[in-house]
Amino acid sequence: MRGLGLALAPAWLLLAAHAVAAETDIRGWENLTWGMTAQQVDTALPQAVPLSPPWDFGPLYAERMVQNVVVGGIAFDLVPELARKDGRLVQILFERRPPIPGPGELQSFVNDLHARLGPPAESCVVESGLVTRLWRFPSAQVALTAVDFSADGSRGRLQRLLLRYTAADRAPPSPCEQDKPGT
Repeated sequence: MRGLGLALAPAWLLLAAHAVAAETDIRGWENLTWGMTAQQVDTALPQAVPLSPPWDFGPLYAERMVQNVVVGGIAFDLVPELARKDGRLVQILFERRPPIPGPGELQSFVNDLHARLGPPAESCVVESGLVTRLWRFPSAQVALTAVDFSADGSRGRLQRLLLRYTAADRAPPSPCEQDKPGT
């Protein structure tokens, strides 16, 4: 994964100049906005399919998923995640499992993110096989994570691409903090 991170790093860093019309804030995704109830999410995503059983993300859960949502030219599964304590939308997960697109498609995807979001606030490669880029906005945090599951013997092969839009007041700590001295 380190090789993939290092191969993509120059592209991620050089593309900051292309952020001409970058977002200044993010309050959700298309018809989804932070704080929606499950019923409002269902209404906003009529094409969503039910998850049976619902997916459990600890303090979050998901009851529906939309397949093949294209972001930057790559198809993802979109999973709106609700807070268990109040049943309101706090995170939108975009997940891509294998087959993962090749370098050309990934580069186009990165170009699109930088054009829409500007340069990331943080970028890091974590020893556990994660390459993370993090953007912060007043209402949201956006995290892109490329995952290399080395336990299955596929070290260096991208196994999952995750893009998370999270309400700013519910955003988890940055994985990049793990690599800073004193943390």
